Amino acid sequence: MADSTIALAGDAIITRRLVDRDDRTEALLDRIRDADAGFVNLEVLLHDYEGYANAESGGTYMRAPPWAADELAAAGFDVFAAANNHVGDYSHGGMEATMRALEERDIPYAGLGRTLGQAREPAYADTTGGRVGVVATCSSITAGSEAGQQRPDMPGRPGLSPLSLSTRYEVPDETLERVETLAEDLGLEDLKRDREAQGFRVPGEDDEGFTFLNVGDGGHVNFVEADEHAVVQEPSEEDAEAVLDGIRAADRQSDLVVASLHAHEGTGGSGNDDTIPAWMETFARDCVDAGADCFVGHGPHVLRGMEVYEGAPVFYSLGNFMMENETVTRLPAEIYDRYDLDPIEALPADLFDERVLDEDGERIGFLSDSAFWETVVPVCRFDEDGFVRAELHPAELGYEHSRAGRGYPRLADAETGERILEELADLSAPYGTEIEVEDGVGVVS
Repeated sequence: MADSTIALAGDAIITRRLVDRDDRTEALLDRIRDADAGFVNLEVLLHDYEGYANAESGGTYMRAPPWAADELAAAGFDVFAAANNHVGDYSHGGMEATMRALEERDIPYAGLGRTLGQAREPAYADTTGGRVGVVATCSSITAGSEAGQQRPDMPGRPGLSPLSLSTRYEVPDETLERVETLAEDLGLEDLKRDREAQGFRVPGEDDEGFTFLNVGDGGHVNFVEADEHAVVQEPSEEDAEAVLDGIRAADRQSDLVVASLHAHEGTGGSGNDDTIPAWMETFARDCVDAGADCFVGHGPHVLRGMEVYEGAPVFYSLGNFMMENETVTRLPAEIYDRYDLDPIEALPADLFDERVLDEDGERIGFLSDSAFWETVVPVCRFDEDGFVRAELHPAELGYEHSRAGRGYPRLADAETGERILEELADLSAPYGTEIEVEDGVGVVS
């Protein structure tokens, strides 16, 4: 393919106008607009409350007016990933409204569809630098948000392209014996036998090891004997292969292929941190082997390390491009109940005070961690031989500002930018990645 550039961004939690907000914001957006193509993860639903709020959300309820898509397009983004844990926040009506809003604006999006087949399809954007294909999936899946497969006699179901994870708990023999004894003493093994006798499938019957029924939520926990205690997650082979098939298709139909994964998971069952589980490394490299020219991770709200694998840049997480969840205008009653607030009289501002301020009014949780408010925007250059270099533009989202003044990106000042790049270099060092700094911009080649 001809010489071309693509700008990449992480999670866009957008609820307010972005363009013409700040000179430093415009300076950052100009870097994106100057690229031949721009990619971002859309982590809000676009609707005017046509859909009903789901009883279960992706943590909170993400929604923005449909014009938010116009703001991101004006910022220089040509194609969106739309598979994330907030897809089901407003049930299927919210999904359908989001798809309509994007389609009315001719904005290509990947990872969300009216059926499973559509959700897994690549999205394509024709740009000045060639045709860009995007395949998007999500491993942090809120129950019921996966798309459903079409049948000749039944319609499919709107939802996201899933990369389902199974979790096993590795434990030494003596621990496993205690778990098995506990299950017998609680009568859970009798429940299994009763279900079998009634002809029902017993949860976990096809799993390796011992399955402990979790009666409270109807699920189960899988324990496997091992030398050490460990929490191990693995993606579904069927889901992974479907995503890789989409990448192979996009590779035949476009000049540049972006593989996108929304994943909050870290190592050992952790989440929303800078650790990278082994399964994610394997999956990202499989995506490159299948034909992806770059891999973009997002979801944990912080930067993770990057590597260059087989001549392709792999960004395990680009963190937050925007973080405007504090300025949502409406939230459903369920989330107020979770924080013991009046579901009728409370306001969104009350909820955020409850969740992120201590009794002295000091910020706590993710708001108190500057890592949630810092990112890089890579601009990757390719030529006919493949990847040439990535320029990493450090940005910050107003960590020290008031609620009204934070959440949208600005080109970082020299001191902040230097620190962001140093921290990213430390995170990337295990992969042998070297980040040089040229005029305040990180460079990887």
